[in-house]
Amino acid sequence: MRDRRVLKRRLGSAEAWRGTKTGMWAWLIQRLAALGLLAVIALHLQNPFVRPVQAAVLALVLLHGLLGVRAILLDFGLPARVHRTLFLLALLAALAGFLAFWRWRWY
Repeated sequence: MRDRRVLKRRLGSAEAWRGTKTGMWAWLIQRLAALGLLAVIALHLQNPFVRPVQAAVLALVLLHGLLGVRAILLDFGLPARVHRTLFLLALLAALAGFLAFWRWRWY
């Protein structure tokens, strides 16, 4: 006889996100950055000289790209124990790259 129990989680509950692994968060953030890029690029094409739109494009490109590099490194065989470290490094590198480039751009 088949077991008909199904795990159902409501997204708003704390239980829905308990036990979520780093790899899933990296995947989710990368996908959200891709969707954000689609929207921001449309705005950027309408008027490429709006500073907040330029900042959003830069931030999202860095975030999406560096999380992609993380995925490629893991696909090449880095051990699973470095998932969290690579995730944090990707986030910090994206932040550092954004701040460095944006600061240089103002001068």
